[in-house]
This record gives sequence, structure tokens and C-alpha cells, in this order.
Amino acid sequence: MLFLTETRKEKRDDAQQLIRITKNLNGSSFSKMKYEEIQNDYQAYWSIINDENQHPALIANCMRNIIEYFFNFVQKADLSNVIQKPELQGNRFQSFCRYINRESHSLGQNIFDLKEFDYSVFREGLRLTFELTGYPEHYKKMAKL
Repeated sequence: MLFLTETRKEKRDDAQQLIRITKNLNGSSFSKMKYEEIQNDYQAYWSIINDENQHPALIANCMRNIIEYFFNFVQKADLSNVIQKPELQGNRFQSFCRYINRESHSLGQNIFDLKEFDYSVFREGLRLTFELTGYPEHYKKMAKL
């Protein structure tokens, strides 16, 4: 993601026009945006998973990046322990947990089988991960519930 913006706040409106390009399974779209709407990577991951029309592999990867960033870097928690909650260990969340456990820095083992992806199950697994670890409000805020 690359942003070229006017650094002087007082000249921004006259000197630039920002456009967001989004692409999902329905195609590409362009929309005007304000400077204040520029997102960091973490916010952008949430924007992607909030759109169920994104490619399943992208949604799952963004979920893993969210969990990895929030728990490993912000909360200093061991990612493998985060999703070991009993509520996530049933068959329903097996695919979600297996994908999250691969972590983004594993040895090229991030092969994703699309037939295992169910948006609602992965979304519920993400919600439960935040709720069971004590961060339900963060999930609600970022999921725009």
C-alpha cells in the first residue's frame, strides 16, 4: 500500500484528491476518500475481513495477521496459546484453528484449501478468539458491529 499525500494540512484539500481502489469477488471499485480515512495495515486487514466478498484465502490470511499482530505484538501473548481455548477445539473450528496455527512466518506451509473455508465459521472463530481472551470490545469496534 502506498500513499502520496500533501504533508501540509492547510494545502491538502486544494492539492490532492484521494481515491480508494477496492477489489473483491464482485470486481473493482473506486471511491473518493478523505485524508482522515487512510488506514494503517491493521485497520486495512479488518476492512478486508468485514467484506465477505473478498477472496477466501485473503480473508483467512488477514484474520491470521490480525490475531498475530494483536496478540503477539500488542499483547505479547504466544499465538499458539491464544487459540487453544476449549471452545475453539471442536470440529466446527478445526479449519480456522489449523489455518491460524500455521502463522504467517511458517516454512511455506500456508497452503489454503478453499473447500475448508466457511466465512461465517471463520468469522465466529475470530470473534470467539477475542471474546475468550478478554477483548470483546476491541472485536466489536473493529468489526463495526
